[in-house]
Amino acid sequence: MLLHILLHNIAPVFFLISLGYILGKGFRLDIRSLSKISIYVLVPSTMIVKMYETGVDIKLLMPAFFTVAFVLILSVVSIIPARLRGYCDSRKNAFKNAIMFYNSGNFGLPLISLVFANTPMLEYAVSNQIMVMMSQNLLNYTLGFYNAARGKMDLKSAVKAVFKMPTVYTILLVLLLKIIPYDVRKFFLWPAVVYASDAMIAVNLLILGIQLSSVSFNFKDFDVYLAAFMRLCVAPLLAYLLIIAFRISGVMAKTLLIAGGLPTAVNTVLIAVEFENEHQFATQTVVVTTLLCLFTLPVVIFFAQRAF
Repeated sequence: MLLHILLHNIAPVFFLISLGYILGKGFRLDIRSLSKISIYVLVPSTMIVKMYETGVDIKLLMPAFFTVAFVLILSVVSIIPARLRGYCDSRKNAFKNAIMFYNSGNFGLPLISLVFANTPMLEYAVSNQIMVMMSQNLLNYTLGFYNAARGKMDLKSAVKAVFKMPTVYTILLVLLLKIIPYDVRKFFLWPAVVYASDAMIAVNLLILGIQLSSVSFNFKDFDVYLAAFMRLCVAPLLAYLLIIAFRISGVMAKTLLIAGGLPTAVNTVLIAVEFENEHQFATQTVVVTTLLCLFTLPVVIFFAQRAF
């Protein structure tokens, strides 16, 4: 299974990151302009497609509630090491984002598909992961934006910055589209939204690679490894305790526990770049957690399959 995960999940991810790195070294690319394309076009398009096409099942609301509770708990827990280390506001909020937000989409969905491949519960497991991904995207582009903005702004300015982002309005738009008695997928512009949605994963990984090309790595930065430990080791343990508290079992419990051990989300880099808040720390944390999860995720998957 380890080799399969390496070849089918991690290798494609790192291929695109490496390609972005090469492009960043070979050309003068404006990372802020590229991140704006992702934040203002690709991410909203993905949210529209995923939220509109996912049917509302009462049982599938549980992963969403769980994810919100899990992220809030991680937010509180991450304050402890941040205070012990005496972080400034910008580093503290970047540290929180690195722990709270995990790669539930372009890493999590393929991984869950692999774990439950050739089983009758595959579709249900993937549906659970989609709800996790949607909840993560919502929180990432609201609370994550706020954290990054708060590192450089006062409270009022940070809140204003969040409401300048398209996420909140995208959610309202999707809710409106689901209410109206018309299948929006028949609208002639729907394919354009789908095209933009399909581009998000590749473009975000390329952006990460481009960002990496301008970062001077400090492999002695203890804060990066502390964030990686919190994300890959402490977070799955907290996810397990929360699953027990919520009395979740079966496939849903397995999916949520595996998701809890995923590496830091690439989107945290985009947010850090957008608000010029510790983007080098954010980039290094994404890379380190993605590399180290090769060793931690098989353990989490093994435990999830036997615990539930």
